[in-house]
Amino acid sequence: MTAELLQRIRKEFTLTMTALHETVLAVSDRVNRKVHILKLHWQASSIAQQMEIIQQETGAFLTQHATQSDASEQTGYRQDQREIETRLSEAAARARLLKNELLRVDALVRELEAETLTEDLIKIQQDLLIRSATIERVIVAKGSAACGQTIGQLGMPPAIRVMAILRGPMLVTACDTVPLRTGDVVLLIGTRADLKNALPSFTDTQRAFA
Repeated sequence: MTAELLQRIRKEFTLTMTALHETVLAVSDRVNRKVHILKLHWQASSIAQQMEIIQQETGAFLTQHATQSDASEQTGYRQDQREIETRLSEAAARARLLKNELLRVDALVRELEAETLTEDLIKIQQDLLIRSATIERVIVAKGSAACGQTIGQLGMPPAIRVMAILRGPMLVTACDTVPLRTGDVVLLIGTRADLKNALPSFTDTQRAFA
């Protein structure tokens, strides 16, 4: 009996340590990702400063040559033009390289931020599932009960909240006086049962809330 109990304790301890180890690794990975994002933001800022320096140097060069050209003879005009074209070509090449590097850094930042956001959304969804709740994304259909109605007029159950309304490129404030339009993307949070009854009012023709 004692040996069996000891074996069970060891098993539970092993499972606990494994879970703790996985948690530590997850936290460490998240911290490393955020540190990487900060470094990339610093790198992007440095690249932007270099591009600004190129612009300033090129502007100063052109201003200097414009001043000298006023006082120079016509014989030196062609030579000045070649020098200006060479300088502008070099500046443009440097700017293109920096722009490509900036685009690469921006893509990395977006990728890392998307990974972090995905993790956050998964955790939120897990927290909601424990409470029999969830988040739903629904598009307002033409002719539906919700189309043309304000949020306050919808008469949704108290357990449902409108988190946001996405209208084209805009994020519309979700207040009771905002009328919904065809094609609006509505983010809802609430209990699974209430949302199941409410969703048809956004998608079906002339369907009212139960």
